[in-house]
Amino acid sequence: MRAFILCLLVSFTGELALAKPISEQRQQFKDAYNARLKTDLETFQQQAAALKGYPLHPYMEYQALKKDLSKLNQSGLDAFSKKYADTPLPWQLNRAWLSYLFKNKRWQDYRTAFARKPVNNDLYQCRLQIARLKSGAKAKALAAAPKLWLVGRSQHETCDPLFDAWKKTGKPTSSLALTRFWLAVKAGNIKLARYIERSISNKKHQKQTKLFWAISKDPTKVKGLKPIQISRSGYPVVVEYGFKRWASRDRIKATEGWLSHRKQLIGKLPKTDKNERQHAKLVAKLNRTLALRLAVNYEDEAEPLISKLDKEHNIPEVTEWRIRVALAKQDWKLVKSHIRALPKAKRQSERWQYWYAIASTQLNDKYNITQALKTISGTRSYYGFLAADINNQPYRLNKHSIAAPKPTLNKLATIPGLVRARELHHHGLIVDANREWAMVMRKLSKDQQLMAGYLALSWGWHNRAINTAIDTRQWDELAIRFPQPHRSLFEQNARQRKIDRIWPLAIARQESAFKKNARSHAGARGLMQLMPATAKRTAKKHKVPYRRLTQLNNPTTNIALGTAYLGEMYDRFGHNKAYATAAYNAGPHRVDRWLKERGNLPLDIWIETIPFKETRRYVQNVLAFRVIYERLGGRAGNMLSDNEEKLLALNFDEQKRKSL
Repeated sequence: MRAFILCLLVSFTGELALAKPISEQRQQFKDAYNARLKTDLETFQQQAAALKGYPLHPYMEYQALKKDLSKLNQSGLDAFSKKYADTPLPWQLNRAWLSYLFKNKRWQDYRTAFARKPVNNDLYQCRLQIARLKSGAKAKALAAAPKLWLVGRSQHETCDPLFDAWKKTGKPTSSLALTRFWLAVKAGNIKLARYIERSISNKKHQKQTKLFWAISKDPTKVKGLKPIQISRSGYPVVVEYGFKRWASRDRIKATEGWLSHRKQLIGKLPKTDKNERQHAKLVAKLNRTLALRLAVNYEDEAEPLISKLDKEHNIPEVTEWRIRVALAKQDWKLVKSHIRALPKAKRQSERWQYWYAIASTQLNDKYNITQALKTISGTRSYYGFLAADINNQPYRLNKHSIAAPKPTLNKLATIPGLVRARELHHHGLIVDANREWAMVMRKLSKDQQLMAGYLALSWGWHNRAINTAIDTRQWDELAIRFPQPHRSLFEQNARQRKIDRIWPLAIARQESAFKKNARSHAGARGLMQLMPATAKRTAKKHKVPYRRLTQLNNPTTNIALGTAYLGEMYDRFGHNKAYATAAYNAGPHRVDRWLKERGNLPLDIWIETIPFKETRRYVQNVLAFRVIYERLGGRAGNMLSDNEEKLLALNFDEQKRKSL
């Protein structure tokens, strides 16, 4: 492989003298990159000059230009953009150039640069209008102001001078301000709505906003709201806001209020197609919202109220939740009835075929459950594996691997964008690596994209390989969908914590797709997505060396802490992998509550009735991924332990009967 890369570098430069060992070039690039971060421009330029044959030299040119934009001009930018048109760098440099021009009040240059390469972004659009204001194009700037202002969110403060100039012309009108008021409410930006209210001067408009605030304070008042009291655009906003707010306090009363209010929507407004469409949309939205809130919280009165909200089973998502409500009550007759009401495609999914088979058996219907489960067990899924366990059938992986000839992979590996992507990934510059990858993928066929996934796998870029299989919808390509990096680390730590050795690997596959520097919106980090507070507490409890947050990006530390925490959950929840997996994802306190509310249910019903869609899917995926990894490793073993299998719906009732 090293010889191949050396040849590749020669092909780019045409100069054998520049083909230094790749390790040396990578180190030089790293040194140069660190020098740039330290603002040591002289060292950076020296290193850059020595790396003209290195695939990431364009990035060094980009950094040099970005470091001192005062020496750049439009022709220089155009030349750079032409030279590196097959990279994401022109797009990045253009944004940096526009920001520099605006900061330095080069208004005409900003307008020229923007015209050549527009940026479809409100911030840059506002800057354009301000540049117009400052350079003799005031009319154009003011004409663009309403569109930028009329949004349901606060705009960047950069836009303020534009809006100030616009307001001096007597804008916004009260009518326009009222429109934005409703947009803000619809987007949930109540603080912005308060601010916008200052610009509403018309007494009729003020009356509407006061009515809204009254409903916000006491949402039960929405029940008596009449369409004539609110503008046509504001009425659905107020109704939706009011009933959702009411439901957050009392789901039952809010639903009953909505069912009463819903009757007045037909025939109370002027008969126009637009009104009818608007109110049909409002009815559908609130029917769905309130039905799901009732179902997800397993209200005792959920089923009769939901049957009124969606009598004809027009909302498949709601019907699926009605099945879960029926499962929670083990009302098998209702389970079957709701499954029959699903659209054909959903009804034939493994999930609902499984529950139809279980319900039929529980009702002692004339139903061949063995044959039904045999059909389901032919699929590679949580329910497929569950059916196989119950039916004592072997698991079916349905594995497929595309022929990936070495010459084909070598040819793909010479595509400059992929070469750069590989080097960027090596240096941990993942955002840039993904941009390069995406540019190349747009030009490849589906088969070539899949081949590229195998290439990424050979580079150790595991999450990219996984995502490529997903993007190309090649679900049976298990080699790239289920790589096994750091397997020895996972198994070593699992043995230490006395848990199933493949389970932590399955957790990491679900959590991060093996992206070692992954970071969630909530702040979870690394392969096993640990929250900093959890990591600190776990490290102290289990004496795992851990001092800095950045250590969570280190696989050794992350796997040690993640596996220790998973072991804690396993012990806390009675050595039940399903409960412990749910706790790892949603937190142990939530699982404690769910078990308190529905802990007497069979295990498969409990999993299906987990209120959080993400956690339900997470648990089912992890259990299934564990089977896949076991089989790929040539090992046998069931998805569930013997004790866990005894808790399934079919076995659960049998256990009950034996105890009587």
